[in-house]
Amino acid sequence: MLLNGNDIKKLIEEEKVIENFNKDYISSGSCDISMSNSILKIKKTFRPIDLSEPEKIENMYEEININKDYNLKPNECIFVILNEKIKLPSNIVAHIRPRTSLSRLGIMINLQHINAGYEGILNIAMYNLSPNTYKIKPGMRIGQIVFEELTLGITDDLIYKNERTPIYQNEDGKVGSKIYVDFIGKVFRHFKGNYYYIENISMDSETKEDIIVYKPLYEREDSMLWTRPAKVFFEEIDQNRKDNITKQKHRFELVEDLSKDYIKEE
Repeated sequence: MLLNGNDIKKLIEEEKVIENFNKDYISSGSCDISMSNSILKIKKTFRPIDLSEPEKIENMYEEININKDYNLKPNECIFVILNEKIKLPSNIVAHIRPRTSLSRLGIMINLQHINAGYEGILNIAMYNLSPNTYKIKPGMRIGQIVFEELTLGITDDLIYKNERTPIYQNEDGKVGSKIYVDFIGKVFRHFKGNYYYIENISMDSETKEDIIVYKPLYEREDSMLWTRPAKVFFEEIDQNRKDNITKQKHRFELVEDLSKDYIKEE
């Protein structure tokens, strides 16, 4: 059931589900959201980007501060950092939808589902599908958020902040894609031939960098659980180095076939 404007206002006042909001933005069944003075742009590269390489993905974004306005060119896509911080309770989900007045100009934003228990500042993809250049400005309303109440019986383990890897929890709007979390539960081969299973992806408490938690698929006496920074786990290596018996491009590479034993063949 979608919440009406009065329920949204009550939810904001009592549960603080939106911080830094404008009360005039509440309508019959939604609350408008606005852009801050910062955006993210994707840097153009001239080589294909491997989605298993976190360092390349994280370095592909450039933050730009907008003091007055920004010229959104035809066919350009940027990521708008929101003014508002969202904090959902365990029984509410939310959906961000485009603003009609902008979509009729050819300016679209992505539809965004927000899980119960999420907290953070989102960035929203904005596309200019028109042949014209538009000036966009800080504080401009770019979309609307609607709230929906979950049915009774939701368990704590399904709440976003309690998920196995809530990768975007407490984000500040400047976080790019973390698509490589899809590799949790997958098998990777080390360039020296052994196979490993990714248990999880954690975050270093000091540096905030992503850490791969993995275990060997063979018996070891020293440890059966290991960690390594994601940017090192997925980094490129010299395919011609002497100990690279698999001749692979990366330190660890995703595999489907475990039948080949490089160690014995070597």
